[in-house]
Amino acid sequence: MMPALRLIGSFLLALAVVPALPAQDGTQSLGDFARQERERKRMKASELPELKEATFKANILITDSHAAIDKWVLMSPADRPNAGRLRRLALDKPFYFPFVVTDYPWPATDRMKLTARVRVISPDGKIMHEEPEISGAIASDPRTPSVIVLNPVMNITFDTTDLPGAYTVSVTITDHVHSVYAKAEEQFQLTATKEAKRGAAKAVVSRTKP
Repeated sequence: MMPALRLIGSFLLALAVVPALPAQDGTQSLGDFARQERERKRMKASELPELKEATFKANILITDSHAAIDKWVLMSPADRPNAGRLRRLALDKPFYFPFVVTDYPWPATDRMKLTARVRVISPDGKIMHEEPEISGAIASDPRTPSVIVLNPVMNITFDTTDLPGAYTVSVTITDHVHSVYAKAEEQFQLTATKEAKRGAAKAVVSRTKP
């Protein structure tokens, strides 16, 4: 009987040391989801710990031209919520994603320090693009001093390697002078005229000044 017991013990030991293999078919395992959820909770807990929520509003526009940005800025506050956001984007064409502050309660001066933290999530739930801090020149139109466009403006050109479907853009705008922040989130659909290849997103993301 002793050899049989030794065999059983060896079999149990072999089971104990076999590592969990990651999913090989491109899908996420339960372990992947758990790690992502822990990372999201960690980032949320560490994000903006000493700042207060602002009274101003953060906005994400989705346009196909700089002229559309200027038009939105000069609109009446009542017309802005239903304008300036394209919901269906096509391939091989640049689209602009300006981050705009409205209802800014303080004077727009050179002393301002506004930065934006941006994240773009692709249809498969992965982070396609992320920048911890977009900053630089702050544009304020004298005709609308409470509306501030953060420069440079992010623009994205999608191609056939990008997944069609729903994308989410989120931004956190921080006012470092007054220690406050505001958040915004928008979604759009990427419509592919050609069959998109499954894989990592290859969109060209750049920043331009209007």
